[in-house]
Amino acid sequence: MLELEFKCVVCAQDKIRNTICPHVKNDRAGVQKIVACNHCGHVQLHPPTYSLEFYKDDGQVNNVLEGYGTPFETLIDHSWIEARRRFDRLEDHQIGGDTPNGEGLKVLDIGGGYGFFGCVLAQELPDSEVLIIEPSQNRIDKGRSFFEAMKRTRLPDFETGIVDQAFASNHLAAYDLITSWHVLEHVEDPVAFLSHAYEMLKPGGTLCIEVPNLGDELMTLSPAFRLRSFMTEHISYFSKTMLEKLALQIAPEAETRVTGYQRYGIFNYFNWVYHNKPLGEDPDLFEGKDRIWIEAAWRAGREAAATSDALYMTIRRPVE
Repeated sequence: MLELEFKCVVCAQDKIRNTICPHVKNDRAGVQKIVACNHCGHVQLHPPTYSLEFYKDDGQVNNVLEGYGTPFETLIDHSWIEARRRFDRLEDHQIGGDTPNGEGLKVLDIGGGYGFFGCVLAQELPDSEVLIIEPSQNRIDKGRSFFEAMKRTRLPDFETGIVDQAFASNHLAAYDLITSWHVLEHVEDPVAFLSHAYEMLKPGGTLCIEVPNLGDELMTLSPAFRLRSFMTEHISYFSKTMLEKLALQIAPEAETRVTGYQRYGIFNYFNWVYHNKPLGEDPDLFEGKDRIWIEAAWRAGREAAATSDALYMTIRRPVE
């Protein structure tokens, strides 16, 4: 088979160091693999494929529903849990609240989906302006219907679209807080994406990014988990080191912090380790209602070692 030309999505170099995984989930043609760049070490899908229509049609959610058998209602319940946790993490990192002059924040949530996180922000920070930009009108419409049915009185604003050069140019230094949860791994050009987001921060503003963790220890403990983690929807696979390199590349003057973050609970972890498969319809997300002592210690250990299932990066723009 003719080897397709390689181009790193981070450094644009053209040489492959090695193949990380020869098979990719949902690659029906069997031509894609996961490789590492010989120059910068970034791990990515090769050849990369990106379809905006896939996201407009809610393809990612459909893959979860079909691939794991998770009921849509469970997916919604879990989305609320994650939205609440993400807001709590903002408080833990002293991000959010009022601006120094006492006004509410201007917030942009990129790729905000149905809008659960944006809705939590709008409720918790009633003096703030919260905008969700999302490529799928279908998701926006569903999100609005959820919130209307729940009679939520304070909702975020929605805009259908993507963050590109045109959007960023129209919103330079406009936001106190920009968030993007599990979006960066999907984009064609992660350097441009982060650069655009950083340009839209006000001086003193913060960019919060969450991505799956290439360094998740389940990658070595569960062969099935490893195979399931490499998929056509994810162009990039980030380690803690690579995120730090990216932040330094786009904003060397900024204050950057990358930490581990554990999304799923210990029961889900053990199921992968001992049964080599996920929990299925209702994966353990752990809401802190029981087994708190062992769960807290386990989570803290994984997050400190950056072997958790996700990474959390904050980039704070200096005050000029």
